[in-house]
Amino acid sequence: MTDSLNIRERYTDHLEDMNLLADGLQSRIWTMLPGIIQSVTINNGSPYAAVQPAAKGRTIASDGTSTFVDLPLLPHCPIWFPRGGGCSLTFPVAEGDECMLLFSSRSIDEWWQNGTAQPAYDLRQHDLSDAVAVVGLTSEAKPISSGSISTDSVQLRADDGKTVIDLNPTTQAVTMTVPGGLTVNGPVKFSSTFEVDGAVTAKSSIAADGDVKAGSISLESHTHPVTDAPGTTGEPE
Repeated sequence: MTDSLNIRERYTDHLEDMNLLADGLQSRIWTMLPGIIQSVTINNGSPYAAVQPAAKGRTIASDGTSTFVDLPLLPHCPIWFPRGGGCSLTFPVAEGDECMLLFSSRSIDEWWQNGTAQPAYDLRQHDLSDAVAVVGLTSEAKPISSGSISTDSVQLRADDGKTVIDLNPTTQAVTMTVPGGLTVNGPVKFSSTFEVDGAVTAKSSIAADGDVKAGSISLESHTHPVTDAPGTTGEPE
C-alpha cells in the first residue's frame, strides 16, 4: 500500500511553533487595562487603591474549551495625582470610580517603599502586581453628566456641573459657579475695580484710602444743611 501522506506533514511546522511561543510570551506581558476602584487607602499621604481590572481573562480546559473569568483583584495600586514643584492637585477617589491601570516593566515595590533607585526584589516584568492607578479614564457608560465638556476653557468642576471654576483663555476671564458659597481663609487683594451684585455684610471695620459714596453722596465731602441752630442737621447732601 502506497503511503500518500505528504512528507512535509511528518515534521513540525516551525513557523507555527514560533507563533505559539510568541503568543504565550505576549499573553504574560501586561501593559494597560481599565479598572474599577474597590477601596482607597491613604497611608501617611501616600494613596493607593484596591482595583478590579475591568477586563476578563480566559482559561482553557484540558478538553480545549475556554471560559472567561475575572482577573485577580489588585490590592495595592499607587494612585497617580498631578504633582510637582511642591504643588499637588488632589481630588476624592471613591469606590466605583473608573481608572487606567499602567503596569511597570519592573517591580515597583522597592521604589514605593524607599523613593529612590533600589535593587529589584525579583526579576518579574510587566506583572499584574506592579500596577499604578491613573484616575480619570471614563467609559461611555459613565460620562461626565450635566452638559458637555467645555471646548473653549479649562474647568475644575464637579461631575454634575453645579460647581465650576472656569478659565477662558480667549476672554481672559475666570468664572466661578459656587452655589454653596466661597470661603477665603486669608487676606484678599484686588488691583482693579470690584463690583458686587448683591448685599455686602462686614463683621468688622471697613477702611478706605479714597472716598466712599452712597448713591451720589460722598462720605468725604457731603454736607448737612442746618435750618435751625441749635438743633439737628438735615439729611446729607
